[in-house]
Amino acid sequence: MLTPADWTLLPEAAWSSLTAMGRALAESSAEDALERALDVLVEALGADRALVLSGAHAEHVRCGRRAGREARPEERADLCRSVIEDALASDRTAQRTHEPGREESIGELGIVSAIATPLRGMRGVLYADFRHPLRRPAEAHRELLACAASLFAATLRASEGDASPQPASHDEAEPELDELLETAGLRPLRAEIDASLRLDSPTLIVGESGTGKTLLAGALARASGRAPVVRAMLGASDDLNTIASELFGHERGAFSGAVGRRSGLVELAEGGTLILDEVLNLPMRAQQVLLDLTQFGTYRPLGWQGRDPKRANVRIIAATNGDLERAVAEGTFRRDLYYRLAGTVIRIPPLRERRGDAPALALTCLRRLDSDRRWTLSVGARRLLRSPELRWPGNVRELESVLARAAARARGREPSVTQLRPEHFEPPYGAVAPERPSERREVAPRDAGSLSDTWQRLARERTELEDAERALLERAVKESRGVLAHAARALKIPRTTLLSRLARAGIEARPRLDAAG
Repeated sequence: MLTPADWTLLPEAAWSSLTAMGRALAESSAEDALERALDVLVEALGADRALVLSGAHAEHVRCGRRAGREARPEERADLCRSVIEDALASDRTAQRTHEPGREESIGELGIVSAIATPLRGMRGVLYADFRHPLRRPAEAHRELLACAASLFAATLRASEGDASPQPASHDEAEPELDELLETAGLRPLRAEIDASLRLDSPTLIVGESGTGKTLLAGALARASGRAPVVRAMLGASDDLNTIASELFGHERGAFSGAVGRRSGLVELAEGGTLILDEVLNLPMRAQQVLLDLTQFGTYRPLGWQGRDPKRANVRIIAATNGDLERAVAEGTFRRDLYYRLAGTVIRIPPLRERRGDAPALALTCLRRLDSDRRWTLSVGARRLLRSPELRWPGNVRELESVLARAAARARGREPSVTQLRPEHFEPPYGAVAPERPSERREVAPRDAGSLSDTWQRLARERTELEDAERALLERAVKESRGVLAHAARALKIPRTTLLSRLARAGIEARPRLDAAG
Protein backbone atom coordinates (compact mmCIF):
# COMPACT_ATOMS: atom_id res chain seq x y z
CA MET A 1 0.00 0.00 0.00
CA LEU A 2 1.22 3.48 -0.76
CA THR A 3 2.41 5.49 2.21
CA PRO A 4 1.47 9.12 2.98
CA ALA A 5 5.05 10.09 2.15
CA ASP A 6 4.70 8.71 -1.37
CA TRP A 7 1.04 9.41 -2.16
CA THR A 8 1.32 9.18 -5.94
CA LEU A 9 -0.14 6.27 -7.85
CA LEU A 10 2.18 5.50 -10.76
CA PRO A 11 0.62 4.35 -14.06
CA GLU A 12 2.44 1.01 -13.76
CA ALA A 13 0.94 0.48 -10.31
CA ALA A 14 -2.53 1.39 -11.61
CA TRP A 15 -2.32 -1.12 -14.48
CA SER A 16 -0.98 -3.76 -12.12
CA SER A 17 -3.89 -3.19 -9.75
CA LEU A 18 -6.45 -3.32 -12.57
CA THR A 19 -4.93 -6.56 -13.83
CA ALA A 20 -5.12 -8.06 -10.33
CA MET A 21 -8.75 -6.96 -9.99
CA GLY A 22 -9.63 -8.40 -13.40
CA ARG A 23 -7.99 -11.71 -12.47
CA ALA A 24 -9.87 -11.83 -9.15
CA LEU A 25 -13.19 -11.09 -10.84
CA ALA A 26 -12.62 -13.78 -13.47
CA GLU A 27 -11.38 -16.62 -11.29
CA SER A 28 -13.98 -16.75 -8.49
CA SER A 29 -17.73 -17.02 -7.98
CA ALA A 30 -19.62 -13.73 -8.09
CA GLU A 31 -19.61 -12.80 -4.37
CA ASP A 32 -16.06 -14.09 -3.72
CA ALA A 33 -14.87 -12.26 -6.82
CA LEU A 34 -16.27 -8.95 -5.61
CA GLU A 35 -14.61 -9.35 -2.22
CA ARG A 36 -11.20 -10.27 -3.66
CA ALA A 37 -11.30 -7.42 -6.17
CA LEU A 38 -12.37 -4.92 -3.49
CA ASP A 39 -9.40 -6.01 -1.35
CA VAL A 40 -7.10 -5.19 -4.28
CA LEU A 41 -8.82 -1.82 -4.75
CA VAL A 42 -8.52 -0.90 -1.05
CA GLU A 43 -4.81 -1.73 -1.16
CA ALA A 44 -4.20 0.18 -4.38
CA LEU A 45 -6.02 3.32 -3.25
CA GLY A 46 -4.77 3.22 0.33
CA ALA A 47 -8.43 3.57 1.30
CA ASP A 48 -10.06 2.51 4.54
CA ARG A 49 -13.18 1.10 2.87
CA ALA A 50 -14.44 0.17 -0.58
CA LEU A 51 -18.00 -0.84 -1.33
CA VAL A 52 -20.19 -1.82 -4.26
CA LEU A 53 -23.65 -0.28 -3.95
CA SER A 54 -26.61 -1.09 -6.15
CA GLY A 55 -30.15 0.18 -6.62
CA ALA A 56 -31.66 3.17 -8.37
CA HIS A 57 -30.18 5.47 -5.71
CA ALA A 58 -27.30 3.16 -4.67
CA GLU A 59 -29.11 2.43 -1.44
CA HIS A 60 -28.12 -1.24 -1.16
CA VAL A 61 -24.62 -2.43 -0.23
CA ARG A 62 -23.83 -5.39 -2.46
CA CYS A 63 -20.36 -5.97 -1.01
CA GLY A 64 -18.10 -4.07 1.37
CA ARG A 65 -14.47 -4.63 2.40
CA ARG A 66 -12.13 -2.96 4.83
CA ALA A 67 -8.40 -3.80 4.92
CA GLY A 68 -8.75 -7.48 4.07
CA ARG A 69 -11.94 -8.17 6.00
CA GLU A 70 -15.65 -7.84 5.46
CA ALA A 71 -17.10 -4.48 6.46
CA ARG A 72 -19.30 -4.71 9.53
CA PRO A 73 -22.98 -3.65 9.27
CA GLU A 74 -22.35 -0.21 10.78
CA GLU A 75 -19.39 0.28 8.43
CA ARG A 76 -21.64 -0.56 5.49
CA ALA A 77 -24.27 1.95 6.57
CA ASP A 78 -22.30 5.03 7.66
CA LEU A 79 -21.24 6.28 4.24
CA CYS A 80 -20.87 9.74 2.73
CA ARG A 81 -24.24 9.77 0.97
CA SER A 82 -23.63 13.20 -0.57
CA VAL A 83 -20.74 11.98 -2.74
CA ILE A 84 -22.87 9.02 -3.86
CA GLU A 85 -25.68 11.39 -4.83
CA ASP A 86 -23.17 13.61 -6.66
CA ALA A 87 -21.84 10.66 -8.67
CA LEU A 88 -25.34 9.52 -9.66
CA ALA A 89 -26.53 13.03 -10.53
CA SER A 90 -23.47 13.93 -12.62
CA ASP A 91 -22.92 10.41 -14.03
CA ARG A 92 -19.20 10.77 -13.35
CA THR A 93 -16.66 10.31 -10.58
CA ALA A 94 -17.32 12.60 -7.61
CA GLN A 95 -15.29 13.50 -4.52
CA ARG A 96 -16.13 15.06 -1.17
CA THR A 97 -13.54 16.19 1.39
CA HIS A 98 -14.21 17.22 4.97
CA GLU A 99 -13.11 20.73 5.89
CA PRO A 100 -11.97 21.03 9.54
CA GLY A 101 -14.28 23.18 11.60
CA ARG A 102 -17.34 22.58 9.44
CA GLU A 103 -20.31 20.80 10.99
CA GLU A 104 -21.26 18.14 8.43
CA SER A 105 -22.07 14.45 8.43
CA ILE A 106 -18.89 13.40 6.62
CA GLY A 107 -16.80 14.80 9.47
CA GLU A 108 -18.96 13.26 12.17
CA LEU A 109 -18.47 9.86 10.55
CA GLY A 110 -14.71 10.32 10.77
CA ILE A 111 -14.33 10.41 6.99
CA VAL A 112 -11.62 12.72 5.67
CA SER A 113 -12.40 12.19 1.98
CA ALA A 114 -14.73 10.01 -0.12
CA ILE A 115 -14.98 9.21 -3.83
CA ALA A 116 -17.65 7.42 -5.84
CA THR A 117 -18.19 6.60 -9.49
CA PRO A 118 -21.21 5.12 -11.33
CA LEU A 119 -21.33 1.48 -12.38
CA ARG A 120 -21.73 1.84 -16.13
CA GLY A 121 -24.73 0.12 -17.65
CA MET A 122 -26.46 -0.63 -14.37
CA ARG A 123 -27.82 1.08 -11.29
CA GLY A 124 -25.23 1.64 -8.58
CA VAL A 125 -21.81 3.04 -7.69
CA LEU A 126 -18.33 1.96 -6.66
CA TYR A 127 -17.38 3.85 -3.49
CA ALA A 128 -14.26 4.34 -1.37
CA ASP A 129 -13.41 6.55 1.59
CA PHE A 130 -10.36 7.59 3.57
CA ARG A 131 -10.01 8.17 7.31
CA HIS A 132 -6.36 9.12 7.71
CA PRO A 133 -5.86 12.92 7.48
CA LEU A 134 -2.77 12.49 5.25
CA ARG A 135 -4.48 10.21 2.75
CA ARG A 136 -6.56 12.06 0.21
CA PRO A 137 -7.28 10.76 -3.28
CA ALA A 138 -5.65 12.47 -6.26
CA GLU A 139 -6.77 12.49 -9.89
CA ALA A 140 -4.93 9.21 -10.56
CA HIS A 141 -6.92 7.49 -7.82
CA ARG A 142 -10.21 8.79 -9.20
CA GLU A 143 -9.24 7.48 -12.64
CA LEU A 144 -8.35 4.10 -11.16
CA LEU A 145 -11.73 3.96 -9.40
CA ALA A 146 -13.54 4.73 -12.68
CA CYS A 147 -11.63 1.98 -14.53
CA ALA A 148 -12.30 -0.47 -11.72
CA ALA A 149 -16.02 0.39 -11.84
CA SER A 150 -16.17 -0.82 -15.45
CA LEU A 151 -14.72 -4.19 -14.39
CA PHE A 152 -17.13 -4.52 -11.48
CA ALA A 153 -20.15 -3.56 -13.60
CA ALA A 154 -19.27 -6.13 -16.28
CA THR A 155 -18.93 -8.85 -13.64
CA LEU A 156 -22.24 -7.95 -12.00
CA ARG A 157 -24.10 -7.91 -15.31
CA ALA A 158 -22.63 -11.29 -16.25
CA SER A 159 -23.57 -12.80 -12.88
CA GLU A 160 -27.14 -11.64 -13.37
CA GLY A 161 -27.29 -13.20 -16.81
CA ASP A 162 -27.56 -9.90 -18.64
CA ALA A 163 -24.53 -8.89 -20.68
CA SER A 164 -26.26 -5.78 -21.99
CA PRO A 165 -28.00 -3.29 -19.74
CA GLN A 166 -31.77 -3.07 -19.94
CA PRO A 167 -33.88 -0.24 -18.59
CA ALA A 168 -36.04 -1.05 -15.62
CA SER A 169 -39.65 -1.42 -16.64
CA HIS A 170 -41.39 -2.81 -13.58
CA ASP A 171 -43.73 -0.90 -11.34
CA GLU A 172 -41.90 0.40 -8.26
CA ALA A 173 -44.87 -0.74 -6.16
CA GLU A 174 -44.01 -4.32 -7.17
CA PRO A 175 -40.24 -4.72 -6.66
CA GLU A 176 -38.41 -7.34 -8.70
CA LEU A 177 -36.52 -10.24 -7.13
CA ASP A 178 -33.01 -8.81 -7.50
CA GLU A 179 -34.17 -5.54 -5.98
CA LEU A 180 -35.55 -7.34 -2.92
CA LEU A 181 -32.38 -9.38 -2.48
CA GLU A 182 -30.09 -6.34 -2.63
CA THR A 183 -30.43 -5.79 1.12
CA ALA A 184 -27.75 -7.61 3.11
CA GLY A 185 -30.27 -9.26 5.43
CA LEU A 186 -32.07 -11.07 2.58
CA ARG A 187 -29.04 -11.96 0.49
CA PRO A 188 -28.54 -15.28 2.37
CA LEU A 189 -31.89 -16.40 0.93
CA ARG A 190 -30.37 -16.54 -2.55
CA ALA A 191 -29.57 -20.28 -2.35
CA GLU A 192 -33.15 -21.25 -1.46
CA ILE A 193 -34.57 -18.89 -4.08
CA ASP A 194 -32.27 -20.25 -6.79
CA ALA A 195 -33.41 -23.77 -5.86
CA SER A 196 -37.04 -22.68 -6.10
CA LEU A 197 -36.52 -21.12 -9.53
CA ARG A 198 -34.57 -24.12 -10.81
CA LEU A 199 -36.96 -26.83 -9.58
CA ASP A 200 -40.23 -25.02 -10.30
CA SER A 201 -41.63 -26.93 -7.32
CA PRO A 202 -44.14 -25.71 -4.72
CA THR A 203 -42.52 -23.10 -2.49
CA LEU A 204 -43.43 -22.15 1.07
CA ILE A 205 -42.54 -18.65 2.33
CA VAL A 206 -42.74 -18.16 6.09
CA GLY A 207 -42.08 -15.13 8.27
CA GLU A 208 -43.66 -12.72 10.69
CA SER A 209 -46.42 -10.37 9.64
CA GLY A 210 -45.08 -7.40 7.69
CA THR A 211 -41.77 -8.96 6.60
CA GLY A 212 -42.70 -8.83 2.90
CA LYS A 213 -43.77 -12.42 2.20
CA THR A 214 -46.35 -11.42 -0.41
CA LEU A 215 -43.88 -9.09 -2.17
CA LEU A 216 -41.30 -11.89 -2.30
CA ALA A 217 -43.89 -14.38 -3.54
CA GLY A 218 -44.90 -12.04 -6.37
CA ALA A 219 -41.29 -11.27 -7.30
CA LEU A 220 -40.43 -14.98 -7.25
CA ALA A 221 -43.39 -15.74 -9.48
CA ARG A 222 -42.40 -13.08 -12.02
CA ALA A 223 -38.76 -14.20 -11.97
CA SER A 224 -39.83 -17.78 -12.74
CA GLY A 225 -41.61 -16.65 -15.90
CA ARG A 226 -44.78 -18.46 -14.85
CA ALA A 227 -47.52 -16.00 -15.78
CA PRO A 228 -50.25 -15.06 -15.06
CA VAL A 229 -49.76 -14.56 -11.33
CA VAL A 230 -52.97 -14.97 -9.30
CA ARG A 231 -53.20 -14.41 -5.54
CA ALA A 232 -55.70 -16.23 -3.31
CA MET A 233 -56.24 -14.74 0.15
CA LEU A 234 -57.27 -17.68 2.32
CA GLY A 235 -59.11 -17.67 5.63
CA ALA A 236 -61.77 -15.11 4.73
CA SER A 237 -64.44 -17.81 5.18
CA ASP A 238 -64.81 -21.12 7.03
CA ASP A 239 -67.50 -22.39 4.65
CA LEU A 240 -66.18 -25.24 2.50
CA ASN A 241 -68.42 -24.43 -0.49
CA THR A 242 -67.34 -20.77 -0.45
CA ILE A 243 -63.68 -21.73 -0.35
CA ALA A 244 -64.05 -24.37 -3.05
CA SER A 245 -65.98 -21.96 -5.29
CA GLU A 246 -63.29 -19.27 -4.85
CA LEU A 247 -60.45 -21.64 -5.68
CA PHE A 248 -62.05 -24.00 -8.20
CA GLY A 249 -65.11 -22.16 -9.47
CA HIS A 250 -68.62 -23.58 -9.86
CA GLU A 251 -71.07 -24.69 -12.52
CA ARG A 252 -74.44 -23.14 -13.15
CA GLY A 253 -76.99 -24.39 -10.61
CA ALA A 254 -74.32 -25.78 -8.26
CA PHE A 255 -76.07 -24.03 -5.36
CA SER A 256 -78.80 -21.52 -4.75
CA GLY A 257 -77.82 -18.28 -6.45
CA ALA A 258 -75.38 -19.89 -8.93
CA VAL A 259 -77.07 -18.44 -12.01
CA GLY A 260 -74.04 -18.98 -14.24
CA ARG A 261 -70.69 -20.71 -14.49
CA ARG A 262 -67.81 -19.10 -12.64
CA SER A 263 -64.09 -19.69 -13.15
CA GLY A 264 -62.06 -20.18 -9.97
CA LEU A 265 -58.64 -18.77 -9.19
CA VAL A 266 -56.94 -22.04 -10.15
CA GLU A 267 -58.38 -21.83 -13.66
CA LEU A 268 -57.46 -18.14 -13.93
CA ALA A 269 -53.87 -19.03 -13.02
CA GLU A 270 -53.60 -21.76 -15.69
CA GLY A 271 -50.05 -21.98 -16.98
CA GLY A 272 -48.87 -19.49 -14.37
CA THR A 273 -48.49 -19.13 -10.62
CA LEU A 274 -51.06 -19.37 -7.84
CA ILE A 275 -50.05 -17.59 -4.62
CA LEU A 276 -51.85 -18.99 -1.56
CA ASP A 277 -51.60 -16.23 1.04
CA GLU A 278 -51.96 -17.10 4.75
CA VAL A 279 -52.41 -20.80 4.00
CA LEU A 280 -52.46 -21.64 7.72
CA ASN A 281 -55.91 -20.04 7.92
CA LEU A 282 -57.36 -22.75 5.68
CA PRO A 283 -59.85 -24.91 7.67
CA MET A 284 -59.08 -28.62 8.00
CA ARG A 285 -62.02 -29.63 5.80
CA ALA A 286 -60.76 -27.43 2.97
CA GLN A 287 -57.22 -28.75 3.23
CA GLN A 288 -58.26 -32.04 1.58
CA VAL A 289 -59.40 -30.38 -1.65
CA LEU A 290 -56.16 -28.41 -1.78
CA LEU A 291 -54.18 -31.62 -1.22
CA ASP A 292 -55.62 -33.14 -4.40
CA LEU A 293 -54.48 -30.09 -6.37
CA THR A 294 -50.93 -30.15 -4.97
CA GLN A 295 -50.54 -33.94 -5.26
CA PHE A 296 -52.26 -34.79 -8.54
CA GLY A 297 -52.80 -31.43 -10.21
CA THR A 298 -56.54 -32.07 -10.34
CA TYR A 299 -59.64 -30.31 -9.00
CA ARG A 300 -63.42 -30.37 -9.29
CA PRO A 301 -65.46 -27.17 -9.53
CA LEU A 302 -68.65 -27.18 -7.47
CA GLY A 303 -71.38 -28.90 -9.46
CA TRP A 304 -68.88 -30.55 -11.86
CA GLN A 305 -70.61 -33.51 -13.54
CA GLY A 306 -67.67 -34.88 -15.48
CA ARG A 307 -66.35 -38.38 -14.76
CA ASP A 308 -62.77 -37.15 -14.52
CA PRO A 309 -61.62 -34.09 -12.60
CA LYS A 310 -60.21 -31.08 -14.39
CA ARG A 311 -56.45 -30.77 -14.61
CA ALA A 312 -54.44 -27.68 -13.73
CA ASN A 313 -50.98 -26.57 -14.80
CA VAL A 314 -50.09 -24.10 -12.06
CA ARG A 315 -47.05 -23.47 -9.90
CA ILE A 316 -48.00 -22.97 -6.23
CA ILE A 317 -46.31 -20.51 -3.86
CA ALA A 318 -47.76 -20.54 -0.34
CA ALA A 319 -47.10 -17.96 2.39
CA THR A 320 -47.98 -17.72 6.06
CA ASN A 321 -46.98 -15.79 9.17
CA GLY A 322 -47.84 -18.76 11.39
CA ASP A 323 -45.82 -21.75 12.54
CA LEU A 324 -46.88 -24.53 10.17
CA GLU A 325 -44.61 -27.11 11.77
CA ARG A 326 -46.23 -26.46 15.14
CA ALA A 327 -49.68 -26.60 13.56
CA VAL A 328 -48.80 -30.00 12.07
CA ALA A 329 -47.63 -31.24 15.48
CA GLU A 330 -50.84 -29.99 17.11
CA GLY A 331 -53.00 -31.60 14.40
CA THR A 332 -54.50 -28.38 13.02
CA PHE A 333 -52.73 -28.63 9.66
CA ARG A 334 -52.41 -31.75 7.53
CA ARG A 335 -48.92 -33.23 7.54
CA ASP A 336 -49.24 -34.52 3.97
CA LEU A 337 -50.33 -31.07 2.72
CA TYR A 338 -47.43 -29.43 4.53
CA TYR A 339 -44.94 -31.72 2.77
CA ARG A 340 -46.59 -31.01 -0.60
CA LEU A 341 -46.35 -27.24 -0.10
CA ALA A 342 -42.83 -27.25 1.38
CA GLY A 343 -40.93 -28.30 -1.74
CA THR A 344 -38.64 -25.34 -0.98
CA VAL A 345 -38.94 -23.39 2.27
CA ILE A 346 -37.87 -19.73 2.41
CA ARG A 347 -37.81 -18.10 5.84
CA ILE A 348 -37.76 -14.29 5.85
CA PRO A 349 -36.04 -12.94 8.99
CA PRO A 350 -37.81 -10.21 10.97
CA LEU A 351 -36.50 -6.66 10.68
CA ARG A 352 -35.08 -6.71 14.23
CA GLU A 353 -32.68 -9.47 13.10
CA ARG A 354 -31.52 -7.45 10.10
CA ARG A 355 -31.82 -3.91 11.44
CA GLY A 356 -28.80 -2.93 9.34
CA ASP A 357 -31.15 -3.07 6.33
CA ALA A 358 -33.48 -0.43 7.81
CA PRO A 359 -31.79 2.68 6.29
CA ALA A 360 -31.72 1.17 2.77
CA LEU A 361 -35.32 -0.02 3.11
CA ALA A 362 -36.26 3.45 4.36
CA LEU A 363 -34.77 5.17 1.29
CA THR A 364 -36.59 2.76 -1.02
CA CYS A 365 -39.85 3.38 0.81
CA LEU A 366 -39.43 7.16 0.84
CA ARG A 367 -38.79 7.31 -2.89
CA ARG A 368 -41.82 5.14 -3.51
CA LEU A 369 -43.95 7.42 -1.33
CA ASP A 370 -42.66 10.60 -2.98
CA SER A 371 -40.91 9.87 -6.27
CA ASP A 372 -40.63 13.58 -7.14
CA ARG A 373 -38.27 14.21 -4.22
CA ARG A 374 -34.75 12.82 -3.78
CA TRP A 375 -34.96 11.82 -0.15
CA THR A 376 -31.90 11.27 2.03
CA LEU A 377 -31.42 10.35 5.69
CA SER A 378 -29.25 12.29 8.11
CA VAL A 379 -26.58 10.41 10.07
CA GLY A 380 -28.80 10.60 13.14
CA ALA A 381 -31.80 9.22 11.26
CA ARG A 382 -29.78 6.26 10.00
CA ARG A 383 -28.55 5.53 13.52
CA LEU A 384 -32.09 5.87 14.83
CA LEU A 385 -33.45 3.29 12.39
CA ARG A 386 -30.68 0.84 13.32
CA SER A 387 -31.12 1.39 17.06
CA PRO A 388 -31.43 -1.87 19.07
CA GLU A 389 -34.09 -0.16 21.17
CA LEU A 390 -36.51 -0.37 18.24
CA ARG A 391 -37.90 -3.92 18.05
CA TRP A 392 -40.03 -3.35 14.93
CA PRO A 393 -42.83 -5.81 15.83
CA GLY A 394 -44.62 -4.82 12.63
CA ASN A 395 -41.42 -5.29 10.61
CA VAL A 396 -41.16 -3.57 7.20
CA ARG A 397 -44.84 -2.66 7.23
CA GLU A 398 -44.30 -0.77 10.49
CA LEU A 399 -41.20 0.91 9.07
CA GLU A 400 -43.17 2.13 6.06
CA SER A 401 -45.90 3.56 8.28
CA VAL A 402 -43.35 5.34 10.52
CA LEU A 403 -41.60 6.82 7.48
CA ALA A 404 -44.83 8.02 5.92
CA ARG A 405 -45.69 9.95 9.10
CA ALA A 406 -42.14 11.29 9.46
CA ALA A 407 -42.12 12.50 5.85
CA ALA A 408 -45.48 14.21 6.37
CA ARG A 409 -44.17 15.98 9.49
CA ALA A 410 -41.02 17.04 7.64
CA ARG A 411 -43.00 18.48 4.70
CA GLY A 412 -45.33 20.25 7.12
CA ARG A 413 -42.40 22.07 8.74
CA GLU A 414 -40.39 22.66 5.58
CA PRO A 415 -42.18 22.13 2.24
CA SER A 416 -38.95 21.77 0.24
CA VAL A 417 -37.26 19.37 2.70
CA THR A 418 -35.40 16.40 1.19
CA GLN A 419 -33.70 14.96 4.29
CA LEU A 420 -35.30 13.17 7.21
CA ARG A 421 -33.77 13.89 10.62
CA PRO A 422 -34.50 12.40 14.06
CA GLU A 423 -36.70 15.36 14.97
CA HIS A 424 -39.16 14.35 12.24
CA PHE A 425 -39.93 11.01 13.86
CA GLU A 426 -42.73 10.86 16.38
CA PRO A 427 -42.29 9.25 19.82
CA PRO A 428 -41.32 6.62 20.71
CA TYR A 429 -39.22 6.36 17.54
CA GLY A 430 -37.62 9.80 17.65
CA ALA A 431 -36.89 9.44 21.36
CA VAL A 432 -34.51 6.48 21.04
CA ALA A 433 -31.71 8.42 19.34
CA PRO A 434 -31.78 12.15 20.11
CA GLU A 435 -30.18 14.25 17.45
CA ARG A 436 -26.57 15.22 17.98
CA PRO A 437 -25.62 18.91 18.17
CA SER A 438 -23.89 18.72 14.78
CA GLU A 439 -27.16 17.59 13.17
CA ARG A 440 -29.34 20.37 14.52
CA ARG A 441 -30.59 22.93 12.07
CA GLU A 442 -30.21 25.91 14.38
CA VAL A 443 -28.13 26.73 17.43
CA ALA A 444 -29.56 29.27 19.84
CA PRO A 445 -27.15 32.23 20.23
CA ARG A 446 -26.05 33.50 23.64
CA ASP A 447 -27.08 37.15 23.52
CA ALA A 448 -25.57 38.55 26.70
CA GLY A 449 -23.53 41.72 26.08
CA SER A 450 -22.65 43.51 22.86
CA LEU A 451 -21.70 41.72 19.68
CA SER A 452 -17.97 42.39 20.15
CA ASP A 453 -18.02 41.32 23.83
CA THR A 454 -19.95 38.14 23.00
CA TRP A 455 -17.58 37.32 20.16
CA GLN A 456 -14.50 37.82 22.35
CA ARG A 457 -16.01 35.64 25.08
CA LEU A 458 -16.79 32.85 22.61
CA ALA A 459 -13.24 33.06 21.24
CA ARG A 460 -11.80 32.66 24.74
CA GLU A 461 -14.10 29.73 25.48
CA ARG A 462 -13.18 28.13 22.16
CA THR A 463 -9.47 28.44 22.95
CA GLU A 464 -9.98 27.01 26.44
CA LEU A 465 -11.98 24.11 25.01
CA GLU A 466 -9.32 23.35 22.40
CA ASP A 467 -6.59 23.44 25.07
CA ALA A 468 -8.61 21.10 27.28
CA GLU A 469 -9.21 18.72 24.36
CA ARG A 470 -5.51 18.74 23.43
CA ALA A 471 -4.52 17.94 27.01
CA LEU A 472 -7.06 15.13 27.20
CA LEU A 473 -5.87 13.63 23.90
CA GLU A 474 -2.23 13.78 25.01
CA ARG A 475 -3.18 12.05 28.26
CA ALA A 476 -5.11 9.33 26.41
CA VAL A 477 -2.17 8.65 24.06
CA LYS A 478 0.29 8.62 26.95
CA GLU A 479 -1.77 6.29 29.16
CA SER A 480 -2.31 3.91 26.25
CA ARG A 481 1.46 3.90 25.54
CA GLY A 482 0.87 5.16 22.02
CA VAL A 483 -1.54 2.37 21.02
CA LEU A 484 -4.25 4.44 19.32
CA ALA A 485 -6.84 1.67 19.36
CA HIS A 486 -6.54 1.54 23.17
CA ALA A 487 -6.73 5.33 23.43
CA ALA A 488 -9.87 5.43 21.28
CA ARG A 489 -11.44 2.69 23.40
CA ALA A 490 -10.67 4.60 26.59
CA LEU A 491 -12.27 7.76 25.17
CA LYS A 492 -15.20 5.72 23.77
CA ILE A 493 -14.82 7.22 20.31
CA PRO A 494 -14.05 5.60 16.92
CA ARG A 495 -10.36 5.26 16.13
CA THR A 496 -10.87 7.29 12.94
CA THR A 497 -12.32 10.14 14.99
CA LEU A 498 -9.30 10.00 17.29
CA LEU A 499 -6.93 10.25 14.31
CA SER A 500 -8.81 13.26 12.98
CA ARG A 501 -8.79 15.00 16.39
CA LEU A 502 -5.07 14.33 16.86
CA ALA A 503 -4.29 15.84 13.46
CA ARG A 504 -6.46 18.87 14.20
CA ALA A 505 -4.74 19.37 17.58
CA GLY A 506 -1.27 19.05 16.03
CA ILE A 507 -0.41 15.96 18.07
CA GLU A 508 1.92 13.57 16.30
CA ALA A 509 0.15 10.24 15.64
CA ARG A 510 1.99 7.01 15.02
CA PRO A 511 -0.47 4.57 13.42
CA ARG A 512 2.26 1.89 13.24
CA LEU A 513 2.01 1.57 17.04
CA ASP A 514 -1.52 0.32 16.57
CA ALA A 515 -0.16 -3.07 15.62
CA ALA A 516 0.11 -3.85 19.30
CA GLY A 517 -3.62 -3.29 19.76
